[in-house]
Amino acid sequence: MKARAVIGANFGDEGKGLIVDYLCRTGGEVVVRFNGGSQAGHTVVTPEGLRHVFSHFGSGTLYGVPTFLSQFFICNPITFFREFQELHAMGVTAEVFAHPDCLVSTFADMIINQRKELKRGDKAHGSVGIGIHETMQRSAVSELKITMSDLWNRSTTLPNKLAEICDRYAKFRTGAPIVEPKMTEAFLKECEAFAQLVHPAGIGQCKDPIFEGAQGLLLDQNRKEFHPHVTHSNTGMANVRTLCQQAGITDVDAYYVSRTYLTRHGAGPLPGEDAAMAFEDTTNLPHPWQGKLRFAPLNPFDLARRCRDDVGGEFKMVLTHCDQLEPMCTADLYSYGPTRDNVRGWTDRAKKFN
Repeated sequence: MKARAVIGANFGDEGKGLIVDYLCRTGGEVVVRFNGGSQAGHTVVTPEGLRHVFSHFGSGTLYGVPTFLSQFFICNPITFFREFQELHAMGVTAEVFAHPDCLVSTFADMIINQRKELKRGDKAHGSVGIGIHETMQRSAVSELKITMSDLWNRSTTLPNKLAEICDRYAKFRTGAPIVEPKMTEAFLKECEAFAQLVHPAGIGQCKDPIFEGAQGLLLDQNRKEFHPHVTHSNTGMANVRTLCQQAGITDVDAYYVSRTYLTRHGAGPLPGEDAAMAFEDTTNLPHPWQGKLRFAPLNPFDLARRCRDDVGGEFKMVLTHCDQLEPMCTADLYSYGPTRDNVRGWTDRAKKFN
């Protein structure tokens, strides 16, 4: 059995969904989400013009490829059903499986996340506002932890946990409780429906998986130089290695994805940020929690170095947005050719570094 892993090489928004979609069209059996949660925004457009921005579902869904949510994925019934309805309206259905240990986000995590981010003001972390970090923080308290296993087993403690989270825990995190009885009632119903639609499975049942990463290497929780503007997740090969070891997979092709320039959607440093750089992007529109997409030139040698350091061996480099290369290359920080004809030379230099 062979695996392929698609990993963002930068701050996210590199085009991972595009590559996962391509790999699924050339023989993918199952897409495995190996980190993060539904804060992802992976755009896929089929040759027939069908377009969707994936967040909870894998980016092979338009071709009927099932999704497996590994134990490193954070499930969110609220965002799941939003996306489920969007796909259903397009006439798209696909199976979704999950590991019993997947953490589950609640509406309270989302509210706490948004309260804290608003309070930070101009020192915002750049959160998407759907409670990924808050879910991780809360789940460190065993009495408040909620997993897919709890949903499938219809745990009788779930209402009490929600009450505790909305009351004392919300006070602890934000200074005020969350008094939303209608949200609590609706969320409990969503959890029950979510448990019926998503089926239990393990990585060992996934044949020839395509691992789909979220965010990018520069947002990894271990990138100390960018704290606190990172994600609470391992964005590189760490989780993939663990899953492959569990499944007995020894053959993994790593595909690192990058635009031909750097982007960052959200607060935090962007090395070489250039306000004069601007590219059309119909997916990453101005966001109430992350602001607008920012741009900077890309150093191909830094790019190759971080991919090599992450994988520890050979890897495949995938460049997207190459049609935007020519205007991007006018930036002073580029040390290689200003014309589209030099794309091959630009990538060859990166390959030699490896």
